[in-house]
Amino acid sequence: MIKRLYESYAADKIPEKHFSELPLKGYDTEQAGLDTEIEKLQGEIDRYNTDSVRADKFIELVKRHTEFTEFSAFLLNEFVERIIVHEADKSSGKREQKLDIYLNYIGKFELPELEEEQEEPQKLTGSKGRKLRHYMTEEEKQQTREKDHYYYTRKVAAKKAAEAAERAAILQGTVYEIQPDQSGESEVKKTA
Repeated sequence: MIKRLYESYAADKIPEKHFSELPLKGYDTEQAGLDTEIEKLQGEIDRYNTDSVRADKFIELVKRHTEFTEFSAFLLNEFVERIIVHEADKSSGKREQKLDIYLNYIGKFELPELEEEQEEPQKLTGSKGRKLRHYMTEEEKQQTREKDHYYYTRKVAAKKAAEAAERAAILQGTVYEIQPDQSGESEVKKTA
């Protein structure tokens, strides 16, 4: 458009007054913006191509070592470029230490974040799969206590019954044989 306008002005089709009033500065600003955007997009294309080549090299490395039988220093050096160990943080009450792992060809490796739903059951349950007491309501704590007490008393009663049966088996046929009395209680009676 600018070329046609200039040609029209040069051919005396547009008077100088109209030509000087045309918004040529707007066209120059737009052209400068387009040039900047072209440079930015070219930079992104170059970065994409570089990343693509590096990703291909990393995939090739992974394919070379898909089936290894022993973890060695050579294998570690093939994959890991560097590891940065940050200072330990104890502000939360637990010792936490951040590590940055940089892999060859792809750079810093970030572990994917676990979703909250996946983390919650692990935090709420103990080693036996039971809900931890400090996450329970008072009613749940009371029910758990009652259930634990019931199983404990059954366990103790079974243990006492087993001991009594063992004692009776040992004393059977001796003068100290255990014989039940009229109330159903067992007592040791010396038979003569």
